[in-house]
Amino acid sequence: MVATCAAAGLAHADPAEDAALEALAADASSGETIEVHGAPPPLVPGAQHLDRETLEQMPGTAGNDLMQALSAMPGVASTEVPLGTAGIVIRGSSPQDSKILVDDFEIPALYHDLGFRSIVREDAIDSIDYIPGGFDVSYGRATSGIVAVTTRAGSSTGDHPHVEVDTSTGDAGVVVEGRSGDLRYMAAARRSLIDLLLPLVLPSNLDLQFTTIPRYYDEQLRLDYALSRRWDLRLTSIGSDDALELYTDRAEHADHRLGDRTRFIRATGAAQYHDDAWSAKLAVSGIAEQSATDVGAVQHIDESSPAVTARAEVERDGDTTLGLPNGSWRLGAEAVHTHYTIDVASPTETLEGETPGAADPNDTSLAFHGTLATTDLAAWTSYAVDLDPRVRATVGMRVDDYRRTGDVALEPRGDLAIRATELLTLHLTAGAYSRPPEYQSELLAPALVGERATQLIAGATYEPRPGARVQATIYDTDRTDLVARDASGDLVASGRGTTVGAELVGSLQRGPYSLWGTYAYSHSTRVDAPGDPERLFDYDQPHHLELMGSYKVGHWQLGARFRLLSGLPYTPVVGSVFDSDRNIYLPLYGPVDSARAATHHELDIHIERTTRWHDLTIHRYLDIQNVYLNQSAITYLYGYDYQQRSALSWLPIYPVIGLRADW
Repeated sequence: MVATCAAAGLAHADPAEDAALEALAADASSGETIEVHGAPPPLVPGAQHLDRETLEQMPGTAGNDLMQALSAMPGVASTEVPLGTAGIVIRGSSPQDSKILVDDFEIPALYHDLGFRSIVREDAIDSIDYIPGGFDVSYGRATSGIVAVTTRAGSSTGDHPHVEVDTSTGDAGVVVEGRSGDLRYMAAARRSLIDLLLPLVLPSNLDLQFTTIPRYYDEQLRLDYALSRRWDLRLTSIGSDDALELYTDRAEHADHRLGDRTRFIRATGAAQYHDDAWSAKLAVSGIAEQSATDVGAVQHIDESSPAVTARAEVERDGDTTLGLPNGSWRLGAEAVHTHYTIDVASPTETLEGETPGAADPNDTSLAFHGTLATTDLAAWTSYAVDLDPRVRATVGMRVDDYRRTGDVALEPRGDLAIRATELLTLHLTAGAYSRPPEYQSELLAPALVGERATQLIAGATYEPRPGARVQATIYDTDRTDLVARDASGDLVASGRGTTVGAELVGSLQRGPYSLWGTYAYSHSTRVDAPGDPERLFDYDQPHHLELMGSYKVGHWQLGARFRLLSGLPYTPVVGSVFDSDRNIYLPLYGPVDSARAATHHELDIHIERTTRWHDLTIHRYLDIQNVYLNQSAITYLYGYDYQQRSALSWLPIYPVIGLRADW
């Protein structure tokens, strides 16, 4: 008999549950397989664990892109800018303050350059852990949140490979998985179709000339091998390649050129040991990353940054060193070495809260050509123990050593979980966090120290019945050593900021129905230097409401998602002056982030029909985002003299028609 239990609660918190599990174990001789289903408890207050089944039932994931479910998470700011940022915005902070991990190792981007499709394809995902704050000592180099994606091992049943092919109006891909002896394998690849379809819909008189129409590739590979009863080996790979090149005139003048190429591939080898109370993880991972952007005839940024990461962690469960039950001790270390080759000639980078200067095609005020290296070391330990059958405490310490700048960060963290009643669990988490100054032009300022944050989070989880859950969270984050620019234009760690907020999440899964609702409130402010006025963060989004529902009936699955969210702050242009020396207009700005884009709301729907034909399963689906064509402004663009402005709006409607077949 195999009993799988993922019900919420603390270890040995309920004697009745223990008796029930013992009764199940007593039936082992029957050979029966019993599965006890239920959602696992939150890792920390506000965290969400999304397994594959839950992800597939969430509407609004255009073209079955499961990573789009992150936009529905409380605390995630929806920016919807077509050229997406490398990360995601969590609880009002900047994208670089959060990390995206795939199988424990960081990847440089979550979405392809156009921002509409995630790099990790849906077929390769087993689960997603969204941790908006309060993450434990094994995670570091981030001051806001963590998105941890776990890929899926290959199928363990059947003697023949399982193949899945899908195509839609956005891209086409294939997945092959199966088992050969003790080896399980899963390989996935995908290519965009936009470069094939876009020429068919662009008007012939459009003043654009594409030499490389936007296109992307991505791949995932996972091999799992059972070496022995105690050791398992795993090899994984994930990669992405995006390219775009166009001219804003048909004559293809050099000063009207825009080119962009980003690509990376990460390969990881890992070994896991498990034997009674002891377990260990050993892994080495390497990444090759390159990005190149060219604007006009002279401005360019070309960077390559290969890196190697070594990581080890050992854990012992059932420890009784302190004389208390169910002790769990963990010790880990990590080393990351990155070698950068940089060639840049561009305008000075616009930092958080800064206003962009005039569009000058000859501005190369930020110039560097050379190499540099960074080495980041980390070590951590933690101990978790039951103080009482209903109270579990975890304390830990992480130390990050950013060798290039000589900055050492001590980061104590702790968590207290209390089973107040059979249905209500309380959580209190506090900790210190840091990130290294290694984002864009921060690399060229060796005197910078890492940004710091302290987080205090309290939460409650109420589960009135299986499949029903309500979570409430409040938090306070204080940030120091934020990167800003001083009067001479140099980067300094002089800023400080505060984010406060509250989040409410409710979910219900009952038979064919799946309901999900979230509301998040947050307020993020910062001061760039002592004596400066307080202002909003660029990504402050006070209100974010998501309501989703899904229903399965027969061969059909129907879903809908409604969203309402505040617009992001922006700095308005109040006038301009003419610079006769450079023959350009210079904008005059109002107070920083003193205006806000309009509140946006939209309705998304998902319709899917599944049928079988012999050994073939066919899924036909239709996703429509922004059904009633609400074109709210995201931000504003200005003419050459800053006298006229136009809105950069949300997509009026985004339909995706697709077909997926597997056998």
